[in-house]
Amino acid sequence: MSTARRFDVAVIGGGAAGVAAALEAARLGASVALVEAERPGGSCVHFTCIPTSILLDAAEGFVRARELAVAGVLTASETFQLGRANDRARALARSLAAGLETSLRRARVEVVAGHASFREPGLLTVAGAGELAADAVVIASGARWEPPAVPGLPADRLATPDVVQSWREPPPSCLILGGGPSGGVFALEYATLLALAGSAVTLAAPGPSVFAGFDDDLQPLLADLLQPLGITVLVGAVPLRAEGETVVLATAAGERPVAAACVLAADPRVPSVRGLGIECAGLTPGADGAIPVDAACATGVPGIFAAGDITGQGMRSSTAAVQGRTAGANAAGESRVARLSAVPWLAHTVPPVAAVGSTAAAAQQAGIPLASVTLGFEGTAPSVARGGHPGLLRLHADRRTGEIVSAQAAGPGAHELVSAAAALMQTEATVDQAAALVAWHPSPLELLAEAARRLAG
Repeated sequence: MSTARRFDVAVIGGGAAGVAAALEAARLGASVALVEAERPGGSCVHFTCIPTSILLDAAEGFVRARELAVAGVLTASETFQLGRANDRARALARSLAAGLETSLRRARVEVVAGHASFREPGLLTVAGAGELAADAVVIASGARWEPPAVPGLPADRLATPDVVQSWREPPPSCLILGGGPSGGVFALEYATLLALAGSAVTLAAPGPSVFAGFDDDLQPLLADLLQPLGITVLVGAVPLRAEGETVVLATAAGERPVAAACVLAADPRVPSVRGLGIECAGLTPGADGAIPVDAACATGVPGIFAAGDITGQGMRSSTAAVQGRTAGANAAGESRVARLSAVPWLAHTVPPVAAVGSTAAAAQQAGIPLASVTLGFEGTAPSVARGGHPGLLRLHADRRTGEIVSAQAAGPGAHELVSAAAALMQTEATVDQAAALVAWHPSPLELLAEAARRLAG
């Protein structure tokens, strides 16, 4: 007779998707076990989104202080202390992780420490904790770092974001490899951070886009925004080999050596099913290593769901949370679908950039006729109130229905603009409805309403 402890729902992985799934299933009355091999919170809380955002918040504060010092408003240091910023980020991330553990405990989710693997569908073995049986299982095992090899580059000169978060001092020079599942967001953010900390930074995007959320004609704007920080941006550039303290890149113009005391693989994540024994559950990963799911986050095996990076869909914490809530609810007996078409991309650069929805090229490929407007920030009240910095907002709408298709923004308030546009898109709002927004004055949302009014005619 089996000695496995039984639950309604078992969740494998305690990152953004796993925690969301566990809390949602518990909220619906299910008994839930959350199996986590390390610490609840996953890579988002401990290595990526949260510590990175904390570091860049400090970096933005440093830039603002320098601006005000130039204006004679205050006195500011000329040095960004990377080591101390990392200390602060770790402390704050630990406080968030503790809060997650409290939330799980209050929801009566049982957190089981150990590595889970399938013995069969609905039956898990947890190293050091025995067996768990569940009516439904949510796989939220996330992703792992898989940085590319650069011929001739010593292993100690190839870093990932978690390594940067342990540095006391920045390297004299750093080559940052762009692209990845985040669409270039991680590369943009770490280029900003290390440049402000004092590194000579080169950002090499492997394709024509630096940021996947922007239209093709806006890509050069990103290089313009980063140039004042001393960041060199190269598109269509991939590393060929290391030669001493330089790395030779292949570019459209030929080979180009760049200074690189360190190479940062900013986003080398791949979905990870290692050690899960998914074949014992009747599952087979796709060619990219991901577990295929439908809109309900259901796999091909009844009673087994998957959410987050393991699905290969979006691979952003916001996407993971949406999928996690959907998977957790459905594992508990509900019938929901995850709407992922309006999940924003927010890059914590200085100034910030953000986007949501389809680019113009993707919309055209999908057969969507667009009405578009691009609105500059210069001279507007929201811009002047934040120091008079430049920026822009581009809004695309379906010419047939007026429904908002996408928003792209760069400059102060970009995150607020795109987050508001994403909320409107999730309700399938039209430009007529967005034009009726009443925003606080002065605030970036006034620019969104103005862009919508111009499209509405």
